[in-house]
Amino acid sequence: MTMLGFYLALIDQPNDKEKFTEIYKTYRILMYKTAMSITHNEALANETVQDCLFKIARIIADFPAVRTKKAKALVIIMVRNKALDNLKVEHIDKIEPIDEQEPVSDDIIGKILSDIGYNRLVQEILSLDVIYRDVLTLKLIYEYSIDEICSWLNISENTAKSRIYRGRKMLRERLGGFYNEK
Repeated sequence: MTMLGFYLALIDQPNDKEKFTEIYKTYRILMYKTAMSITHNEALANETVQDCLFKIARIIADFPAVRTKKAKALVIIMVRNKALDNLKVEHIDKIEPIDEQEPVSDDIIGKILSDIGYNRLVQEILSLDVIYRDVLTLKLIYEYSIDEICSWLNISENTAKSRIYRGRKMLRERLGGFYNEK
């Protein structure tokens, strides 16, 4: 049985099997290159890709349309986070611990969006450290729920909320400290 056959055996619906096959063919090489760029280890990169494909197979019904920016971003973010997790397990890299914080109001982000525009917000999100960039991209740009973000990135709800809080705080500082929460 091929690896694709293994993943397809996990999926019940024929249309979901087609969708997964398209994801596999479209993003498999990108996933591997992304994992290799982080792990610099062929075995760890392969393990990362396999773990992500397994997760995608489990959530295929909820996965976005295949050939979209949203799907590509989600695939890259999932692979990057899984590669970092695998490095952490291997004790090659240390991940900064995240503590809990109070949530930042969506009103602040709304004010920023209306005043300076969506493109500037996206530029600022993309300039953040990867742990904040990933959750903010999924939350603010693609409008995924906290539960979806936690599932896809394999992080706890508190970690997701903390990263969103810190990332929003950094955005508020970068985009103008004059936005005061009430």
